[in-house]
Amino acid sequence: MISLDHIAIWSDNLYRTTLEISRRTGLGSADGGWFPGLGLGQKIISLGGHVYIEVESIVDHRMIAERRPLALELERQTATGDCFAGLCLRSDDPEEIAAFARHRGVESSAEIAGGKELMVPGQKRGKALHAPDFRNSWLVGRPNIYYVPDLGSHSSLLDTQPGTGDAQATGVTSLELGGTEEGLRDWLGDAIDPDAWGVELSYNGGPDGLYAVGFGTTDGPQAIRLNPITLDHAPIDQGELAPIAP
Repeated sequence: MISLDHIAIWSDNLYRTTLEISRRTGLGSADGGWFPGLGLGQKIISLGGHVYIEVESIVDHRMIAERRPLALELERQTATGDCFAGLCLRSDDPEEIAAFARHRGVESSAEIAGGKELMVPGQKRGKALHAPDFRNSWLVGRPNIYYVPDLGSHSSLLDTQPGTGDAQATGVTSLELGGTEEGLRDWLGDAIDPDAWGVELSYNGGPDGLYAVGFGTTDGPQAIRLNPITLDHAPIDQGELAPIAP
């Protein structure tokens, strides 16, 4: 079954951005760890219903000093402020991932460079099967799908850090997307029905990408609106993103 999973926000400072979201919405946050091979750190904000926001920024600045392509892309995308980077779906069936990959004409992949180290002693999360990779989904303003076989260790369930917020989210209620409904359905293919996500979808006809997410909380309805990822760039060479030693 294919469902909403998480929304990625790119920031030049994940602490500042997460604090601003928490102050505005009342929601607490958790430390999501970091990707050693990419230099990205994460903060996690649960939206309820096993959906979450991941706020990402570069925490290993060697990546910028060494002109690593992903670090430079994130730096470029956040030059004028935070942006929605990715709208991510999930499935508990690897064949659904493979079928979507075939529809998009790509290979399904588990290559998230270096896995993810959690900021909890003794815990680590490995690579996740997904399709397409972010270069062929996020950077063209379209969703991708991750394999999530078990929600028992889902990031949306991480304990919030004390003092970051007391409200509880009750689920995503709406998404504003660029483009058109026809364009989204063409991207997803016949086997994936966005109506089954259980949220109100609106389309503003602008460049593809995510523009706003609405959700309920115990303090009342909330919404986050940001610029979508910008699409006017040359594609990143996939071979340039090989893992490096932490």
